[in-house]
Amino acid sequence: MRRITKPGARRRGSGQEIVVRHDAGSRSPKRTAAATDITLLGQGCGETLPSLRRIPTSYRLETNGERLYRLCLALVERNLADEKLWQQTGKVAVVFARSAIQKLIEEFSGGALTNKIDYCFEVRDDLGTGYWRGGALGEGKLMAAFELQACSYLKIGAALDALEEQERFLGTAFYYLLRSSLYRWIRIYDHTDAECYNEQLHEWMEQEEPESRDAYEFPLVDEAIPEPIRTATNWTYPSARRLLRRHLQGPHSIWIQKLLTLHRLSRLKGQVMRFEGEYDDPPVPSLLLVFRENDAIQACFDHESERYNETTNEPSCAVCFRPEIEGEFDAALRTMAIFLRVNMELAGLITLLECEETHASQREHRTEPSLRAA
Repeated sequence: MRRITKPGARRRGSGQEIVVRHDAGSRSPKRTAAATDITLLGQGCGETLPSLRRIPTSYRLETNGERLYRLCLALVERNLADEKLWQQTGKVAVVFARSAIQKLIEEFSGGALTNKIDYCFEVRDDLGTGYWRGGALGEGKLMAAFELQACSYLKIGAALDALEEQERFLGTAFYYLLRSSLYRWIRIYDHTDAECYNEQLHEWMEQEEPESRDAYEFPLVDEAIPEPIRTATNWTYPSARRLLRRHLQGPHSIWIQKLLTLHRLSRLKGQVMRFEGEYDDPPVPSLLLVFRENDAIQACFDHESERYNETTNEPSCAVCFRPEIEGEFDAALRTMAIFLRVNMELAGLITLLECEETHASQREHRTEPSLRAA
């Protein structure tokens, strides 16, 4: 910013002089002498006008700025941000807070979610885009939320087949523990959601006129579900864990170890916000879990997902806190860390199981007549 200051008339020897300084960050070595036709009306007193260098010349207004600055202070107090970042972000509080939190998330996740699942993170002082748009959270409270940008995808059929070959119902135990653990922290779309959608289609058909019912097509969800999963019932956490732990030294131990780690994380307690009426629908599923590519579960998801953007959905995970209250802020950080860790373990498991899907596909292709002849 360029400032011009007029120190006023000052006495130099026996003469008088008016000095005008042009300050653009450094003092100019040149001074402009007074014109000869300028005279003073009175004798100079030797005093100068006060400098305006330290007086702010621009102001930035922040909505609910007090809460924002409290958040910035809390980040600094916990060594999650520093003065260097403050300078880099132009001393703008909202940019400083956003940059500090984004850096924290990136360092914590270490790129584990890249190309697997995509969330957008934001901090708000209202309920966001829900039914009660802009609704107050409470005095001095903020909401930190993860919004889903891209759903993750897992084909698990080949992995379940490999586990079932090892022991009857081992794949079923794996599938049960995976679904149950993820449901604690994220919404997933699996065969149970497809079954509900199929039932809903039948209800809609029954409400139609007889001549219009032939237009309905029903995905064959039951046929898409592997037989062990259809027949096995009454699973519990202890029974699934016992069966899986018997194979910790088996050929697929790395899958089981990764799943048990995810399960332990999912049982940690967090303070996730519960919404009642603020949004039209629950969160968009963070994971589509199918048995085979383009099976009936995926077909149901494709039909249902068309209406996701037509409503306001809850955040995938949200916490409410007051940044100046140490216990609340620490609890919010802990909850967000658990949410990220669960998703990171899920991303790692997807990577492992994708390899099994690739190998299974290669084995199937080797049985084709053209390849056998070659």
